[in-house]
Amino acid sequence: MVDIKDLQQIYIFSDLTADELERIKPLIFEKEFRKGTALFFEGMAGGIMYLVKSGQIEIYKRQGSLEIPITTLGPGDFLGEMSLLDDEPRSAAARVSQDAVLLVVTKRHFQEILKASPEGANKIFIALLKIMSKRLRDTNQKLIQSS
Repeated sequence: MVDIKDLQQIYIFSDLTADELERIKPLIFEKEFRKGTALFFEGMAGGIMYLVKSGQIEIYKRQGSLEIPITTLGPGDFLGEMSLLDDEPRSAAARVSQDAVLLVVTKRHFQEILKASPEGANKIFIALLKIMSKRLRDTNQKLIQSS
């Protein structure tokens, strides 16, 4: 079972109270992944968000036969959140670049998390918006620098 201390280390859960975390922890499970494991591919259907407890995850896009690195994520980071919010295919690919322990949240469980703690849901959405905004700004900056 996932420990509350593990959840507190993940940015989107860091503002939740101990009580809110207790209510959602049964909806999250932990899984180990070996280096080189593909978590998902660009264009694939989503439905799972991963929270990085340990290890590293590489996010990349394919352009023909080339892999274009986007970012590397580590402990406290998360990925796949967009697939919980919409029904669009994955916008990039992800693979484990260093053995990792990930906390896994399915779309169904994410919806249950939001119902289990409405106040916690607001905190989660604010954290998601902050990170997504930062990621968009970082991407825009990279585009400007590459032109």
